[in-house]
Amino acid sequence: MNSAAQSVDIHKDQIIFSEGDAGDCAYIIEKGRVLIYITKDKEEIPLTILGEGEIFGEMALIDNQNRSASVRALEDVRLAIVTKQQVLERVSTADKVVQLLMRVLLKRLRRKNINTPGGAKVADVEFDNSGAGDDGTQSALDQIKLENQIFQAFQNKEFELFYQPIVNLKNKQITGCEALLRWNSPLHGLVSPNLFIDVIENSSMVIPIGHWIINQALKDLRTIQDQLRLNKKDKMADDFMMSINISGRQFTHSDFVNNLEDLREKHDLQTKNIKLEMTERIMMDGAIALEALNQCRNQGYAISIDDFGTGFSSLQYLTQMPISFLKIDRCFVMKVLTDPKSKAVVSSIIHLAHAMGIEIIAEGIENNEESLVLETLGARYGQGYLFSKPVDMGRFLKLI
Repeated sequence: MNSAAQSVDIHKDQIIFSEGDAGDCAYIIEKGRVLIYITKDKEEIPLTILGEGEIFGEMALIDNQNRSASVRALEDVRLAIVTKQQVLERVSTADKVVQLLMRVLLKRLRRKNINTPGGAKVADVEFDNSGAGDDGTQSALDQIKLENQIFQAFQNKEFELFYQPIVNLKNKQITGCEALLRWNSPLHGLVSPNLFIDVIENSSMVIPIGHWIINQALKDLRTIQDQLRLNKKDKMADDFMMSINISGRQFTHSDFVNNLEDLREKHDLQTKNIKLEMTERIMMDGAIALEALNQCRNQGYAISIDDFGTGFSSLQYLTQMPISFLKIDRCFVMKVLTDPKSKAVVSSIIHLAHAMGIEIIAEGIENNEESLVLETLGARYGQGYLFSKPVDMGRFLKLI
């Protein structure tokens, strides 16, 4: 059969493939019905009947074994062909946990064929095998266990927020801070954010944990402003901005804006003191994300794009999104003294942002030379170890 064609017509009672054949493609039924069956003692044993919109033949592509059943057209059928490459490209890029589940299911379904003479072993499955174990199983299991540990840590209140100052580069005065999630494990101490942030953002846990982060950050913003006013720094209190990282999944959640407003009113805060920070990947969520962004901006919240220039940067996004701030990523900042190209990129971003009425925050500043160059190029705000590493609430209050 010619798998180069996009679809094929099969007449009633024609065999589409037989048990033991090599798997070169899968099929989606566009019209008609097919019978899936196995043969025992020359007798057909029906397994199932499939109709329009259903797929068959994919298992042999995924686990690299021969067909485990035969398929016959019950009536004239039209089949759309799915190539092996189309299937394996999607399998290989799937989440490791999804790959693990597929491996388990295929092993169970194929168990009866494992010991057939000349049969391929299930270990031949063409998955992404990076990570521990011959087939990546350990890596996937570790991810599941980590998700469970993170959820348990959240239930046990092991998470806390640290704050890193954002300063005016000209006078070095603190103008705000970024709230950063930290996991203080009773067993392991502070766990690196690199180990758990992405796991949270790519799971349903991001909604309850994200809600907790917003509530805690706003509660601490109220404390910071009260402390500043107690210290006779009313102007600083009025202008102080709390930056809170928001994931795309949070932004597209139906209750996000209403929940945000409820929490803001609960802590008696003004929207102008709250900055919602996200990566430009938010625009990959399309119209829903843009609508939420516009709602927040119209209510007076500041919108900041983090890590600008490192992901899906597009000038089109800048014209569509109601942005107040752009954060220049550390990968550019660290080279601004030594690499003319990086300096040119930073300079261009700053001039473009200013032309569009957008303020710049340079992150990852670690020495006075970087700070001076960025200020000279036109960056108004900075963040980094030069000014302070992220600290807990008690130490942050001492900084201001």
